Amino acid sequence: MLDSDTLGHALPNTILQSQPRLEYFLRQMVASSEYCTLQSSCEVIGRDEHENGVTVHYLDSTKTPSQLHAAWLVGADGKRGIVRKHFLEPSAGVRQETGIFEYEGTWIAANLKITLPTPQRHPDLALWAAGFDPESVYDLFWPANWHFCRPPGKPMACGRFGPHSDRLWRHEFAVPEWNDSMDASAIFWENLIPLITRKIRPLHGGCPVEVTFPHDCIEVLRCRPFRFSHRVVNKWFAERTILIGDAAHVFPPFGGQGVACGVQDAVGLAWRLAILTKIGSLAHSRARQQGLLQSWASERRLSTDNSARLTRQNGELCNKEDSWSLSVQLACLNIVQVFLGALGLGFGPFGADSQGYRGCVGGEFSMEHGGGIKLGQVYVQTRLPDSPTLKIELSDQAMRRVPTILTLLVVAPTQCSGTKQELASLLRMLSQSGIDPAVLSEMSIVQFDPSDSSDHLSGGSLWPVCRIAPADLLIGYPIRSGYSSSQFMRRLGDSRARYVIVRPDNIVVAMSGDLGGLKSSLDALKRSLS
Repeated sequence: MLDSDTLGHALPNTILQSQPRLEYFLRQMVASSEYCTLQSSCEVIGRDEHENGVTVHYLDSTKTPSQLHAAWLVGADGKRGIVRKHFLEPSAGVRQETGIFEYEGTWIAANLKITLPTPQRHPDLALWAAGFDPESVYDLFWPANWHFCRPPGKPMACGRFGPHSDRLWRHEFAVPEWNDSMDASAIFWENLIPLITRKIRPLHGGCPVEVTFPHDCIEVLRCRPFRFSHRVVNKWFAERTILIGDAAHVFPPFGGQGVACGVQDAVGLAWRLAILTKIGSLAHSRARQQGLLQSWASERRLSTDNSARLTRQNGELCNKEDSWSLSVQLACLNIVQVFLGALGLGFGPFGADSQGYRGCVGGEFSMEHGGGIKLGQVYVQTRLPDSPTLKIELSDQAMRRVPTILTLLVVAPTQCSGTKQELASLLRMLSQSGIDPAVLSEMSIVQFDPSDSSDHLSGGSLWPVCRIAPADLLIGYPIRSGYSSSQFMRRLGDSRARYVIVRPDNIVVAMSGDLGGLKSSLDALKRSLS
């Protein structure tokens, strides 16, 4: 299933980050931003909400009482964070409740750093006689990618993470019988040793010999039990305080959905907060503030439930004992996936993300105008205004090369008859739309040329222009197996869409095939922001 373009994007399905390294670079980006101030080693101790904002009381790194004032407070402080547990739970009854399925379980999780064995340090390792070198020994015992499996014994989630050169391995397995008198380290080694033992046939024949990866090449960075569950908040926000990430939802470890879901929370919230802070007429409109946040909460609950369905299905495959019925189930899933993939359709929880929020009642888009779908992700060649060079980038990045909150994607060949007259009408329509220019204006335009022409993208355009990047220019770029560049236009109905209003989270607000349809979409957008 992972070899087809199920999710309709260019990047690999799974990105296995080293969390300390990721956090380091995120901190660097925040600290270097002119829009952010990063304060470390602080303790939040209180919060006051008032009509126009929030005051947060905290102790700084020297334990000096301090406070800051903000329009909104976003709690991204984890499952047991102070924002939900100490602020929203007592004042607004916000709590995490069982999601669409019930799960409670203890897993032991270990982070390992692997060192390559060598003939000099491990001369008795039988693999040298079988023709292995240090790198191939590593690949044999610690295979690439991420693995949800159930070898004889316990359900397991394990695999490489971080840069290949770091040789880091995450190893998690269920321990349903866990109690605090147990030794997590001893149970870990008991589970791991059979998995790092192989029967190897010598290079020049003979009986297979049992080989175990050298223990002295395994450094245990961390090993401890964790209690996992699936829970979602009953309310995502109260007044001017909002929850995202683990503060809002938690998942079992056999789905790999936690970080991805938290990022989607943040991306879907950020542009709404931008609207609420940049449009003066909304600053004091409690009804519109609540409406925008409720649309976000509705969308995120739908997406969280879809992530939970994927987790549950993955868990059923991971947690079941191997059997002929499981083999039949997997074969059927593959057949259905291939069939629906040929039709450009997603299957069950595996394809739900590609469908965007179409099934969400109250989402911030116009169903009447084709909104709610999620743009596909492809590699494009982009020419910026007055730039002499083309830039290869993801279509997501091309869509955000505008200074406004929303993007107007114009799907039209660069060489198109009648373009100048249509352009004049388009610019006039945007200037007369009545929509705040911080949200959408003539500066919001990005043109996508759907043709497969090999002609050079001409310069001198007033806005960014992009076209699908040819495969021969993508050598060295991270591309998922089964990547299909045609799915970008397929999501938009191929030739039917010409004007597409796009949110920063790549959800289509509305689309139309002509200027008349765009006028209707702009009117609907204006009403939604009034």
